[in-house]
Amino acid sequence: MSKFMNTSRSALAWLWKHTAAGVAVILIIAALVIGYRIGRPAPDPVPETVAADHSHADDAGAPQMYTCSMHPSVRLPDPDAKCPICFMDLIPVTDDGGEGNELRITLSESTAAMSQIETASVGRFFPTAEARLYGKVTYDETSVARLTAYFPGRIERLFVNYLGVPVAMGDHMAEVYSPDLLAAFEEFRQSKSASENTTTTSELLRSATRDTLAAAHEKLRLFGITPEQITSIEDGSFDSDRLTIYAPIGGVVTHLAVREGDYLQTGDPMATIADLSRLWLDMQAYESQLPMLRWGQRVTFTVEAHPGETFEGRISFIEPLVDERTRTAAVRVAVDNPERRLKPGMFASAVVRTRVGDDGAIINNELAGRWVSPMHPTVVKDGPGECDICGMAMVPAETLGVVGDPTVTDEPLVIPRSAVLFTGTRSVVYVQVPDVDRPTYEGRSVVLGPRAGDFYIVREGLSRGESVVVNGAFRIDSAMQIAAKPSMMTPGGGGGGNPHAGHGGIAGDSMPDMPLRVPVPDSFVFAIKPVYAAYLDAQEALAADDLGGFVQAATDIKTALGFVEEAGLVGEPLAEWRRAAARLRVEDAITTIDTARTRFEWMSEGVIALQRRFGHRGSEQWNLAHCPMAFDNKGADWLQRGTQINNPYFGDQMLRCGDIRESFPPLSAPMSEEPMSKDGHEGHSNG
Repeated sequence: MSKFMNTSRSALAWLWKHTAAGVAVILIIAALVIGYRIGRPAPDPVPETVAADHSHADDAGAPQMYTCSMHPSVRLPDPDAKCPICFMDLIPVTDDGGEGNELRITLSESTAAMSQIETASVGRFFPTAEARLYGKVTYDETSVARLTAYFPGRIERLFVNYLGVPVAMGDHMAEVYSPDLLAAFEEFRQSKSASENTTTTSELLRSATRDTLAAAHEKLRLFGITPEQITSIEDGSFDSDRLTIYAPIGGVVTHLAVREGDYLQTGDPMATIADLSRLWLDMQAYESQLPMLRWGQRVTFTVEAHPGETFEGRISFIEPLVDERTRTAAVRVAVDNPERRLKPGMFASAVVRTRVGDDGAIINNELAGRWVSPMHPTVVKDGPGECDICGMAMVPAETLGVVGDPTVTDEPLVIPRSAVLFTGTRSVVYVQVPDVDRPTYEGRSVVLGPRAGDFYIVREGLSRGESVVVNGAFRIDSAMQIAAKPSMMTPGGGGGGNPHAGHGGIAGDSMPDMPLRVPVPDSFVFAIKPVYAAYLDAQEALAADDLGGFVQAATDIKTALGFVEEAGLVGEPLAEWRRAAARLRVEDAITTIDTARTRFEWMSEGVIALQRRFGHRGSEQWNLAHCPMAFDNKGADWLQRGTQINNPYFGDQMLRCGDIRESFPPLSAPMSEEPMSKDGHEGHSNG
């Protein structure tokens, strides 16, 4: 037994000796392999053509990363993922740069194709603009006659005894009994008899008799007696004690002020007659639309009573002043209505189409060599004469400034509207750089003229023949941000999607000075608190896609505006308040969420102007937010509580899209003066 145990110990000792050496060798080899892998040099860069042809996992290097064009700080390896902030599709991160030019970016062919970049040439032509106006059909005041009493009397009989009855010129309206009129008849007869039967030889007496007769005749004429009636009184065929009153013009009776048996004094109204064969269309044009309008310009419009049918008229009056409260000017269109299909009171939607130059509407030569009525532009003749309506002398169209020659006006430089990126203070376009190997784009700040339909007139920044990006410009701008170059969102460069990196143009322009707050009565600042509160309710309602909440908030704003007193406001502060109040006041019906969001942009402009000018009282800090994608990448601002983006222009679709541009702390005031609502926001209740 002991011999067996000794043999076993010897065998184990031999095995351990040889196995330990083998394990040590294996460990040394493993350490060498691991050290080599850790310390080996980095692999050569993958050619761009291969990198562009990426897959979900690149065995030759690091995986392709993808970012959001709105939020470049987002980096994810999954190309099918969505941005966790705004839920947009992701785009690949590239290292293309366009070195040597701070304002240029170079993309790979595949990146440009994925971004669906399209360009259009900068051209020169007269674009056609449309100005949409809304108004109401009303009476042509030059075709309205008011019938009044020329003498005291009693209405014995009323032939026209209800509104709307049509009458022709010369139709009988009423029979009137008047002692004063009968006395005038008798006076006329006696003067006539004395003039005819005088036997005196004195020229002085004969002249006095003729003068008395002429005075009696003129008195009857001034009483409104027709020449036929005077003749019948003169020859004795008129033997009634009543006088018939006739219609002075044809039309319809729109107002009736008397009934049978009423006694009238001189000057008392009897009836009003309106000729409906000519009407006016009264509208309001915003000051931005006024450059597109000219006297005598053709206007087409529609009314709900005749769907699918278009009516036409000409502008006969443009108010020379702009209303400081509504920022609009009255525009009147003269309309012929021979078939009486249009009726006063109808609402109308009008369109004015005109070719546009650098300074606004281009006057055409449609009326060249023709004669027009200064008061009724629808009356146009081939030669001199009198207006068929008012009898005024016709004048050459050239003297009224309604004739021009487009051939002597230079065609403006024009780009599509979709090419422009707006920041609120600047307009940016991306221009394709020619004669390069890869797609290269350069950012430009441009100065724009008026908008004409789907085009903008360019005054500075571009040349004819250059190609501007009309689709995909926002993705190019995002690539500029990622490359830390000046862009629309980061005009000072620096990348990272930080909108506060600079405030200048794409080449370093400076922001315009904001209006300074001026001392105003403290009572006014407190009075506009409900306006602010209702606006913030409207913003939160739209962010929650709550149309009913917005409509209620808009009603609250209108009510709050009515309680604000302007006492103590003078000069520019008063004008600023009235302009802002006009933008905040919602008069028309809001029936869709899209309409509400369009109207909210105006409201935001008004409330931001109020905040900059007057500030606010309270304990909350409010923030100015901006969404560059609102309204087809035009961009829009709003004021909100808190710093977490609540986008009112997209709601749940892209609730967190946007960034905070500026903060407004409350004006200094004792905290006790600011009551808080139960949810912690400053007091406003929809009650």
